[in-house]
Amino acid sequence: MSLTLALLFAVLVALVLGGSTATQCRRNRDLRAELDSRRQDEALMRSTMENMAEAVIMVDAEQRLTSFNQRFVDITGFDPRFLGARPPFEDVLRHWVGENHLSRHMLDRAMLRARSREPFRHTFSHRGRDYEGKHVPLAGGGFVRTISDVTEQHRAAEVLRDSEARLRQVLELAPVAILASALEDGRVLFANQKAVALSGVEAGALLGRCVEDFYRRPEDRLQLQEALARDGAVNDYELQLWRASGEPIWALVSAMRGEFGGREAVIVAISDITARRQAQQELELARQELLEANRLMQRANAELAEAASTDRLTGLANRRRMEQTAEVELSRARRHHYPLSVVLFDVDWFKAVNDRHGHEAGDDVLREVASRLQGEVRKSDLLARWGGEEFLLLAPSTALAEALALAEKMRQLIAQQPFGRAGALSASFGVAQFDGSEGFSALVARADRALYRAKDGGRNRVEWAGEDERSGA
Repeated sequence: MSLTLALLFAVLVALVLGGSTATQCRRNRDLRAELDSRRQDEALMRSTMENMAEAVIMVDAEQRLTSFNQRFVDITGFDPRFLGARPPFEDVLRHWVGENHLSRHMLDRAMLRARSREPFRHTFSHRGRDYEGKHVPLAGGGFVRTISDVTEQHRAAEVLRDSEARLRQVLELAPVAILASALEDGRVLFANQKAVALSGVEAGALLGRCVEDFYRRPEDRLQLQEALARDGAVNDYELQLWRASGEPIWALVSAMRGEFGGREAVIVAISDITARRQAQQELELARQELLEANRLMQRANAELAEAASTDRLTGLANRRRMEQTAEVELSRARRHHYPLSVVLFDVDWFKAVNDRHGHEAGDDVLREVASRLQGEVRKSDLLARWGGEEFLLLAPSTALAEALALAEKMRQLIAQQPFGRAGALSASFGVAQFDGSEGFSALVARADRALYRAKDGGRNRVEWAGEDERSGA
């Protein structure tokens, strides 16, 4: 495999794997023929690199720039002729430092990190946008560096789904057998074409089968499971497997616990070493890729948890989800001239509940309010905890009169029975209908003014805002 092709595979796997691996594949053909075949994939890898959203550069062991994509040119503004001349990486950094008016100390520090054999991440700003850089050292010297625009993060769930789709595509291209199985029952969740060929089972029949069927010796399976439970990962475990034909093969297995498709899984890289035990170097490279892939998957999971759209206390939608949904619904209302209303309300004298009974009792009240109202909210509406003791209802395709009726119904549900230790409580409501042009913040502000009128009018009541109360926001 050429150095360029090897580096391209490292970039693809380091960027998109949400929890994958690579290791040496079963190769029964002559080694030179296999290398020639891999060279044929180089054009495809270059095309994939050019279509990536991230900027990518590659630097060889002599610290010279060897490759870059158009996205790198777009972000940095560097002259492609300068980059195409394979300049020393120090010249690239010096150009960057000069353009951004950075200190010599920054140049020296950047070169010191560039020569490091440790991967790292860093963030920086350029031309008014924020970026994240990733530095991945390569086994033969040099490194790959990628730059991602993180100014506007997509929803983490979309990132995760996209990562999994790209992960599947990359794993299908990988020249190694890769298999993922569910941790709970051992059933196959994913197998690339190399794994299908190794097993001797048709692709459709392989999915859903239990990996236990492929072990020649049950004690090997038990030892592998014990090692995974104890250490979380197993590297270079040698054992015998069955092919579908009944033929036994010796295999070298690396496995790690992680996630695949949102489920706890064991991700396994399998190499047929019946005739090629000497391929230890490629196996070590695959192990490193597996470790990096698992780390990237854990990071994606952490970002997904951070971007969760549910309020932890009440179980309702949180403010972020409300704002995102509202922008979509307001756009639809403008386009199709549909009515839309919002209902903003809060619990009357809520501070007194906290002062008299403690914050735990106050939390119980908020949870109970959410419980009483959630079951009464229409499927088309969205009820969210707006902040503190405030709640907001978004009601698409709902005119003011209908929204007032909804608010009155919610007011009665809150006032009709006491709240445990807090006793009898009430809530005040402000209702506003979208005027067809205002922004979401302006719409909520009108509802807020109506809410304050409900407070001033004695609480436990519903007030509405007229279109003549626009703030112009």
